Amino acid sequence: MRLAVLGHSCVLSRNQAKYAALRRVDPGLELRLIVPASVSNPAYGMRYAADRHDGVSPRELVAIGAAFARSHMVTLYDPRTIARSFTEFQPDVIHVEEEPQALLSAETAILRAACAPRAALTLFTWDNLLRRRRFPLGAAKKLLRRFTLGSADHLICGNRESERLALAEGCAPATAVLPQFGLDPAEHAPGTEPELRSALGLGDGIVVGYAGRLVAEKGLTAVYAALAALRDRPWKLLLIGGGTLESEIVNEWIPRFPGKIVRVPPVSHAEVPRYLRAMDIFVLNSHGVSVWKEQFGLALAQAMMLGLACLVSDSGALPEVVGDAAAVVAERNAVELHAALEAMLASPEFRQSLGRRARQRALRHYTNDSIAAGYRDVFEQASARRAGLRQSRSRQLGNVSHSVGGY
Repeated sequence: MRLAVLGHSCVLSRNQAKYAALRRVDPGLELRLIVPASVSNPAYGMRYAADRHDGVSPRELVAIGAAFARSHMVTLYDPRTIARSFTEFQPDVIHVEEEPQALLSAETAILRAACAPRAALTLFTWDNLLRRRRFPLGAAKKLLRRFTLGSADHLICGNRESERLALAEGCAPATAVLPQFGLDPAEHAPGTEPELRSALGLGDGIVVGYAGRLVAEKGLTAVYAALAALRDRPWKLLLIGGGTLESEIVNEWIPRFPGKIVRVPPVSHAEVPRYLRAMDIFVLNSHGVSVWKEQFGLALAQAMMLGLACLVSDSGALPEVVGDAAAVVAERNAVELHAALEAMLASPEFRQSLGRRARQRALRHYTNDSIAAGYRDVFEQASARRAGLRQSRSRQLGNVSHSVGGY
């Protein structure tokens, strides 16, 4: 299979691991990863240059110029480089790691038709919330989605709700539900980090932890309130990340419970498993807001693979991510959250049982190899669907030609 992939997320070598795994599933894979030379992450004020995974050869990674790159939704790649890559490579499948309404998705659909019409086109979407935009943005989004979904042969959805919304639009092609990226079990081996715990002042507590954006919709204020009501329990709270709650955490939470709450600035992707291993319980108590609800939760999947006991709300996709391998409470329900934390703090056996189930589920569903196998199946189905459409059109043209000649 000759596969071309476009998208800003594949700038990071760790996100290219899925395609290195795909080669293990399909040894005959020929690959082109077409990515912008660099991308910015406004949430953390960081910029990432294109990096290459060890399983991707230099000729397989094509870093190109991009315009309007402040947001991946409106970024356009250099069309001449894409066109040249499509023409020379002649992929069997073109996969876009962007939402259908992203400008790159529409750009790719147009260039596929012009330069590689035999290739199947597949898209990815996380979008699990119907956001109503005012004119003209709403109309533009609708037109772009209709155009790209109508051009695509398969749509990969990051969660069940995104699949339901796409199908409800009436213009989605065949669909599949798969995470966007997987994890390396070797990098997520269970264990403890006694030196790190000691350095952070966590050594003598049961560590409840979270890693990600420190923002209201992650439900951290409710977690803090629940732990405050359990002040007699030997808990410690470890918060890793940055965001709008930083000031409140530093100026109010930490002084109220000196020695019990530790806040660590954002760490590198490679360091996340180490800090998660310093936890005993991972909490993701999110609640939906008008423009967002949980779409997956990568740090949650990492915590599960590390064998941590996990506690999540039923916001968005979280219940389908954890299945029966975590404690689940209703979002914005302080009573359920308090009871779940109390039970987990009181019973090491309960935590161990949840941790075992979490790791088993993550090893089944969230490794790079398991996700790559799912993508391989989608790409093969899309390619077969595209070939079938071409044959059908050829027969129709033949019938028309025969009818005209016979007349």
